[in-house]
Amino acid sequence: MKLFLDIFTGDELCSDSYPIKLVDDVYYEVEGKNISQSNDIDDSLIGGNKAPEGSEAASEEGGVSSSTVTGINVVMTHKLEETPFDKASFKDWLKTYSKKLKEHLQENAPDRVQPFTAGMTKLAKDILSKFDEYRFYLGESMNIDGMVVLQYYREDGLTPIFIYFKDGVREEKY
Repeated sequence: MKLFLDIFTGDELCSDSYPIKLVDDVYYEVEGKNISQSNDIDDSLIGGNKAPEGSEAASEEGGVSSSTVTGINVVMTHKLEETPFDKASFKDWLKTYSKKLKEHLQENAPDRVQPFTAGMTKLAKDILSKFDEYRFYLGESMNIDGMVVLQYYREDGLTPIFIYFKDGVREEKY
Protein backbone atom coordinates (compact mmCIF):
# COMPACT_ATOMS: atom_id res chain seq x y z
CA MET A 1 0.00 0.00 0.00
CA LYS A 2 1.16 3.55 -0.71
CA LEU A 3 0.48 6.53 1.48
CA PHE A 4 0.36 10.02 0.03
CA LEU A 5 1.97 12.56 2.36
CA ASP A 6 1.92 16.34 2.07
CA ILE A 7 5.43 17.43 1.01
CA PHE A 8 5.32 20.55 3.19
CA THR A 9 3.61 19.33 6.38
CA GLY A 10 4.17 15.57 6.31
CA ASP A 11 0.44 15.02 6.94
CA GLU A 12 -0.99 11.75 5.66
CA LEU A 13 -3.59 12.83 3.11
CA CYS A 14 -4.59 9.64 1.30
CA SER A 15 -3.62 6.12 0.29
CA ASP A 16 -3.93 3.97 -2.78
CA SER A 17 -6.52 1.79 -1.05
CA TYR A 18 -9.20 3.92 -2.77
CA PRO A 19 -9.93 4.11 -6.51
CA ILE A 20 -7.39 6.66 -7.77
CA LYS A 21 -6.49 8.08 -11.16
CA LEU A 22 -3.98 10.62 -12.37
CA VAL A 23 -5.56 13.38 -14.46
CA ASP A 24 -3.54 15.43 -16.98
CA ASP A 25 -0.34 14.48 -15.10
CA VAL A 26 -1.26 17.27 -12.64
CA TYR A 27 -3.65 15.94 -10.01
CA TYR A 28 -5.05 12.74 -8.56
CA GLU A 29 -8.76 12.08 -8.35
CA VAL A 30 -9.59 9.80 -5.45
CA GLU A 31 -13.04 8.28 -5.11
CA GLY A 32 -14.43 8.08 -1.60
CA LYS A 33 -17.57 6.57 -0.10
CA ASN A 34 -20.04 7.72 2.49
CA ILE A 35 -19.81 5.26 5.38
CA SER A 36 -21.03 4.67 8.91
CA GLN A 37 -18.75 3.39 11.64
CA SER A 38 -20.06 1.99 14.87
CA ASN A 39 -18.20 1.70 18.14
CA ASP A 40 -20.29 -1.27 19.28
CA ILE A 41 -18.30 -3.53 21.56
CA ASP A 42 -18.92 -7.27 21.56
CA ASP A 43 -19.33 -8.10 25.28
CA SER A 44 -18.10 -11.64 24.67
CA LEU A 45 -14.69 -10.23 23.71
CA ILE A 46 -14.26 -8.48 27.07
CA GLY A 47 -15.92 -11.04 29.30
CA GLY A 48 -19.12 -9.10 29.66
CA ASN A 49 -21.59 -10.50 32.13
CA LYS A 50 -24.96 -8.99 31.38
CA ALA A 51 -27.61 -9.11 34.01
CA PRO A 52 -30.67 -11.15 33.13
CA GLU A 53 -33.16 -9.45 30.82
CA GLY A 54 -35.66 -7.24 32.59
CA SER A 55 -33.66 -6.81 35.78
CA GLU A 56 -33.23 -3.35 37.23
CA ALA A 57 -29.47 -3.83 37.45
CA ALA A 58 -29.16 -4.07 33.69
CA SER A 59 -30.91 -0.76 33.05
CA GLU A 60 -29.36 1.20 35.94
CA GLU A 61 -25.71 0.33 35.33
CA GLY A 62 -25.79 1.52 31.75
CA GLY A 63 -22.47 0.28 30.41
CA VAL A 64 -20.98 1.30 27.10
CA SER A 65 -23.45 3.03 24.87
CA SER A 66 -23.00 2.52 21.19
CA SER A 67 -22.74 5.35 18.72
CA THR A 68 -22.43 5.55 14.99
CA VAL A 69 -20.34 8.09 13.14
CA THR A 70 -21.09 8.80 9.50
CA GLY A 71 -18.85 10.53 7.03
CA ILE A 72 -16.63 10.02 4.03
CA ASN A 73 -14.09 7.20 4.35
CA VAL A 74 -11.15 9.26 3.01
CA VAL A 75 -11.83 12.06 5.51
CA MET A 76 -12.33 9.75 8.47
CA THR A 77 -9.39 7.44 7.78
CA HIS A 78 -6.84 10.18 7.12
CA LYS A 79 -8.17 12.59 9.74
CA LEU A 80 -8.78 15.39 7.28
CA GLU A 81 -10.30 18.52 8.77
CA GLU A 82 -12.82 20.57 6.83
CA THR A 83 -11.88 24.23 6.53
CA PRO A 84 -13.98 27.12 5.21
CA PHE A 85 -12.93 29.23 2.25
CA ASP A 86 -14.60 32.02 0.38
CA LYS A 87 -13.57 32.48 -3.23
CA ALA A 88 -11.16 35.36 -2.54
CA SER A 89 -9.32 33.62 0.31
CA PHE A 90 -9.06 30.40 -1.71
CA LYS A 91 -7.57 32.34 -4.67
CA ASP A 92 -5.01 33.86 -2.28
CA TRP A 93 -4.14 30.45 -0.83
CA LEU A 94 -3.88 28.88 -4.30
CA LYS A 95 -1.59 31.64 -5.57
CA THR A 96 0.70 31.34 -2.53
CA TYR A 97 0.69 27.54 -2.57
CA SER A 98 1.35 27.34 -6.32
CA LYS A 99 4.31 29.70 -5.99
CA LYS A 100 5.72 27.68 -3.10
CA LEU A 101 5.21 24.40 -4.96
CA LYS A 102 6.80 25.79 -8.13
CA GLU A 103 9.89 26.85 -6.12
CA HIS A 104 10.04 23.38 -4.60
CA LEU A 105 9.89 21.82 -8.07
CA GLN A 106 12.57 24.15 -9.44
CA GLU A 107 14.93 22.86 -6.74
CA ASN A 108 13.90 19.21 -6.68
CA ALA A 109 12.30 18.28 -10.02
CA PRO A 110 12.96 20.93 -12.69
CA ASP A 111 11.37 18.74 -15.39
CA ARG A 112 8.01 19.03 -13.56
CA VAL A 113 7.88 22.86 -13.50
CA GLN A 114 6.39 23.35 -16.98
CA PRO A 115 3.75 20.56 -16.74
CA PHE A 116 2.79 21.74 -13.25
CA THR A 117 2.47 25.39 -14.27
CA ALA A 118 0.40 24.68 -17.38
CA GLY A 119 -1.81 22.12 -15.67
CA MET A 120 -2.35 24.15 -12.52
CA THR A 121 -3.47 27.19 -14.53
CA LYS A 122 -6.10 25.09 -16.31
CA LEU A 123 -7.20 23.35 -13.10
CA ALA A 124 -7.43 26.63 -11.16
CA LYS A 125 -9.75 28.13 -13.78
CA ASP A 126 -11.97 25.04 -13.63
CA ILE A 127 -12.09 25.03 -9.82
CA LEU A 128 -12.88 28.74 -9.59
CA SER A 129 -15.64 28.45 -12.20
CA LYS A 130 -17.35 25.79 -10.03
CA PHE A 131 -16.18 27.09 -6.66
CA ASP A 132 -19.50 26.58 -4.84
CA GLU A 133 -19.44 22.84 -5.60
CA TYR A 134 -16.28 22.25 -3.55
CA ARG A 135 -15.51 21.50 0.08
CA PHE A 136 -12.01 22.02 1.42
CA TYR A 137 -9.91 19.94 3.80
CA LEU A 138 -6.58 20.29 5.56
CA GLY A 139 -4.40 17.51 6.88
CA GLU A 140 -4.42 16.49 10.52
CA SER A 141 -1.98 19.25 11.57
CA MET A 142 -4.42 21.90 10.19
CA ASN A 143 -1.39 23.69 8.71
CA ILE A 144 -2.60 26.10 6.00
CA ASP A 145 0.93 26.12 4.52
CA GLY A 146 0.28 22.58 3.31
CA MET A 147 -2.07 21.25 0.66
CA VAL A 148 -5.77 21.98 0.75
CA VAL A 149 -7.59 18.88 -0.46
CA LEU A 150 -10.61 19.67 -2.61
CA GLN A 151 -13.75 17.55 -2.61
CA TYR A 152 -16.83 17.61 -4.81
CA TYR A 153 -19.58 15.15 -5.72
CA ARG A 154 -19.90 13.34 -9.03
CA GLU A 155 -22.91 13.97 -11.21
CA ASP A 156 -24.76 11.23 -9.28
CA GLY A 157 -24.66 13.48 -6.21
CA LEU A 158 -23.55 10.54 -4.05
CA THR A 159 -19.92 9.79 -4.91
CA PRO A 160 -17.37 12.07 -3.23
CA ILE A 161 -14.28 12.84 -5.33
CA PHE A 162 -11.10 14.31 -3.84
CA ILE A 163 -8.44 16.28 -5.71
CA TYR A 164 -4.78 16.08 -4.68
CA PHE A 165 -2.09 18.02 -6.53
CA LYS A 166 0.38 15.41 -7.81
CA ASP A 167 3.48 17.48 -7.10
CA GLY A 168 2.28 18.38 -3.60
CA VAL A 169 2.40 14.81 -2.29
CA ARG A 170 5.12 12.24 -1.89
CA GLU A 171 4.40 8.56 -2.03
CA GLU A 172 5.59 6.35 0.77
CA LYS A 173 5.27 2.58 0.88
CA TYR A 174 3.52 1.32 3.97
